[in-house]
Amino acid sequence: MPSQPSQAESGHYIIRSTDPAALANFIHEASVDPELTLIDKIGPAGQPHTVVVAMSNAKATALGQRFTQASPLKIEPDRPLSLFGHSGRRPGDPL
Repeated sequence: MPSQPSQAESGHYIIRSTDPAALANFIHEASVDPELTLIDKIGPAGQPHTVVVAMSNAKATALGQRFTQASPLKIEPDRPLSLFGHSGRRPGDPL
């Protein structure tokens, strides 16, 4: 029985697309692939342009190789947002 990847071996990834049909196909693929967990859909109702997916880092690497330059699908790690690239520190806070 395959073991679940640890936190360090997995993460959340953003999959975005300029082609709604390609993203719809990926969403269907994610719904039947036990290695992928769809976390969120971003965009207009019924027409998302981006999805957030939990998966192993190895699976993300494999998808990145599959999503070549010619593919409308792109993958990147989901990272916390920060205002203007700041870490949340306020002026005067110690480094």
